[in-house]
Amino acid sequence: MVAPDHASKPNLLDGSRRSFLGVLLGLASAFIAALLAVPVLRYLFYPLTAEHKSSGWTDAGPLSEAEASLVPLSRTLDLRQQDGWRETESHPAVYLVKTGSGVQALSAICPHLGCNVPWDAARKEFVCPCHAGTFGPDGSYISGPPRRGMDTLETKVVSGNVMVKYQTFRPDVPNKQVTS
Repeated sequence: MVAPDHASKPNLLDGSRRSFLGVLLGLASAFIAALLAVPVLRYLFYPLTAEHKSSGWTDAGPLSEAEASLVPLSRTLDLRQQDGWRETESHPAVYLVKTGSGVQALSAICPHLGCNVPWDAARKEFVCPCHAGTFGPDGSYISGPPRRGMDTLETKVVSGNVMVKYQTFRPDVPNKQVTS
């Protein structure tokens, strides 16, 4: 008969209390580590899994003011966007222009290189101060380096106010392409 080797480590099969408590302590430690890891991993991966939130439709003022104006009416929008942990506020300018079917909103950003385009009352057209691109009162292209007219934005009327869905577009391309 072979004598048992007392120098070898105990295992679960030999039924010792020490091996049972060791395994139990290991499982408890792994469970606690997993519980602590879940919030840490959620915190680290939140920006990757969070949806981009924006304010969507923004109030641009009363419809009656836009309809009564003989020139494009400049409005500043109050936008809030949340992307991951970061929340940003921006205040882009738009123009409300009276059309045959109501009111249209135009982005005040030049489609050439992104300058802010002011309305020139003396010339009765939009004139970009950067490269002298000119646009008609409805935002249509007249002359200069831009390859398209001013970008139109979606509008709707809610309770007598013009609501604008603000977006930005890729500059210096012939067709309007949404970037955000």
